[in-house]
Amino acid sequence: MNIESKRPRLLFLDNIKTLFSILVIFQHARVTYGGTGWWYYIEPVPVDPFSVIFFILLSSIGGFFQASLMGLFFLMGGYFTPISYDRKGIQSFWKERLLRLGIPVLLYILVINPIMIYSLSALGLYPHQLPEGIIGFLTFFGPMWFLVVLLIFTVGYTLWRQITKIDSIQQRIPKEFSIPKYLYLFLLALGLGFGTFLVRIFFSIDEFPLGLPIPFIFQYTMMFSAGVIIVRYDWIKKMTKSNVKVWVIIIVAAFVLFFLYAIPSLGFDTDYSVVMGGFNLHALLFALVENIICIGMIFVLLKIFYAKFNKQGKILQNLSSSAFYIYLIHPPVLVLVSLAFASVSLIPVIKLAIVFPLTVIFCYMISHFILEKIHLKKRTKITQL
Repeated sequence: MNIESKRPRLLFLDNIKTLFSILVIFQHARVTYGGTGWWYYIEPVPVDPFSVIFFILLSSIGGFFQASLMGLFFLMGGYFTPISYDRKGIQSFWKERLLRLGIPVLLYILVINPIMIYSLSALGLYPHQLPEGIIGFLTFFGPMWFLVVLLIFTVGYTLWRQITKIDSIQQRIPKEFSIPKYLYLFLLALGLGFGTFLVRIFFSIDEFPLGLPIPFIFQYTMMFSAGVIIVRYDWIKKMTKSNVKVWVIIIVAAFVLFFLYAIPSLGFDTDYSVVMGGFNLHALLFALVENIICIGMIFVLLKIFYAKFNKQGKILQNLSSSAFYIYLIHPPVLVLVSLAFASVSLIPVIKLAIVFPLTVIFCYMISHFILEKIHLKKRTKITQL
């Protein structure tokens, strides 16, 4: 089960991580000005025709790729988990995980999150109900739910590693495992989609019971597991251009066919919340297409980035090293930048075009010039000890 720890660092995964950290900021900036989704601060729904059409199209496209966007974060988490576990051993591995993931989660829940929601609420700017009771308070993770779920998956992986020490089980684990045929992967996507549909009968896409992404749990579990399998059996090198071409065709076809169905049956200006959950055909088809795209993106993005973006210049290197901190601090930074432009009379699309890049720049500057320096000093002190 051990993974060779001296393999060269795959820069394309760092580049994907950087891209997605920036896309997470864009997604939350979109909610700020588009009005659909959850965020700390949301401006009035746009009324000018250009902004209305722009945000409808953006939210429609983004809805399909939400599972893929966060799912690939989990895939990378699954990819690096076995490498780190083998290199450090269980005790050092968990010490590092709790320091890197657990402490930011606690800091966010107990300090940053309360300051943001209660300050905005006092100003009359918080658009949601406040958390109720101690359980509601402690399970209100905000965007840090990703780190909580990653810790849960890591617990599952650790238990798996302990179970596979049993000889009878270890002997059943295949030494080689080829990339499954397209038909099997397609059937897997349909199975995941149907399971997702069943979950969303009870919990729609925008419902996170106990702060956890239950409506996406099948996709995220699959993506984390895929990351473990990909590194274990070295699938990245086995992926071919044919894999990319076939899955691009499948993704585009599924996307187009769904909208050819949805627009005539639901209408262009209809409330599309019907696809977010419930026992109906729209929600079933959405869940199926969403999971097809989720699996297809594994092959499309990984192979494209591996072939074309497996290198870094100085800018990408700095962004990559700051990506985790950018993700951690982007909520308060985005809210502050948005509030700074709240009284500026501009259409929402223009505000988005200004606030989004400014937030990325500020997050990078804080991460690179402050947080990374603090982290480096701490590591240096530990090394000297």
